[in-house]
Amino acid sequence: MKITVTQEQEKVLHAARAYYNLHGKLPTLAFLQSKLGYHYPSAVQHHIVALREKGLLDFETNREKLRDIPLVGNVSCGPALLAEENIDTYVAYPEARLRSKSALYFFLRASGDSMNRAGVDDGDYLLVRQQQEAGKNDKVIVLIGDEATCKYLSFEDGLPALTPSSDNPLHKKRILLEDFSVLGVVEGVIKPERRAHV
Repeated sequence: MKITVTQEQEKVLHAARAYYNLHGKLPTLAFLQSKLGYHYPSAVQHHIVALREKGLLDFETNREKLRDIPLVGNVSCGPALLAEENIDTYVAYPEARLRSKSALYFFLRASGDSMNRAGVDDGDYLLVRQQQEAGKNDKVIVLIGDEATCKYLSFEDGLPALTPSSDNPLHKKRILLEDFSVLGVVEGVIKPERRAHV
């Protein structure tokens, strides 16, 4: 039997699922009320009850095991941005989606548009598998001095280069003549308040 939802129910469901993808739990009524602009929590509650009756809020059925992964600041997807080492918060992420169970992971918040054709938009959370080596065409986080940036790793005449993937023609390939270090490889992207994908 096809389940139908109203436009308002779809808005509530979308916001609840996005929150669950980020935090591993359902949002409060107060959060949804503020997020969606309802005047009264009872309006949200009405939609929540309807969605529960239709079985559409059972995110925790067969709930995946989650790992708390630190969000450690911003990374430039444009001109390089100072890397912040402090942990802003933790993001609950399904462990089954991680390609390595033993590797260390962290999230960085993307800034800029130099990787928008690669599915990385300003404000996205980049899931990074921490490692010091990377191969050609890996989507990497590179530290140059005190600045971190996200680009594709390529090579020009044997020299490493950082290659953007953008609709913006201002972003150019950069040959790395200075010292740099690879912080990790981007394994996934989360679209905050929208949806998660890998």
